[in-house]
Amino acid sequence: MKRIACHLCTVLMGMLAVTGHFMLTQWLFGQTVAIIYLGFQLIVAAWMVYELIRAPVYND
Repeated sequence: MKRIACHLCTVLMGMLAVTGHFMLTQWLFGQTVAIIYLGFQLIVAAWMVYELIRAPVYND
C-alpha cells in the first residue's frame, strides 16, 4: 500500500510539473507554441519510457 501511494504521489508531482511548465510556456510564447512544445515533450517522454522498458539487463 505504501508503494502504491508513493507511485501515485510521484505521478501527481510529475503532472503538476508538466502543467506548470505548460502554463509558463503558454504565458511566455502563446498557446500554439506551448501545445507544439508539450507534444514534443510527450513524444520524448514516451520514447524514454519505451527505451527503459526495452533496455537489456547485464549481470556483471
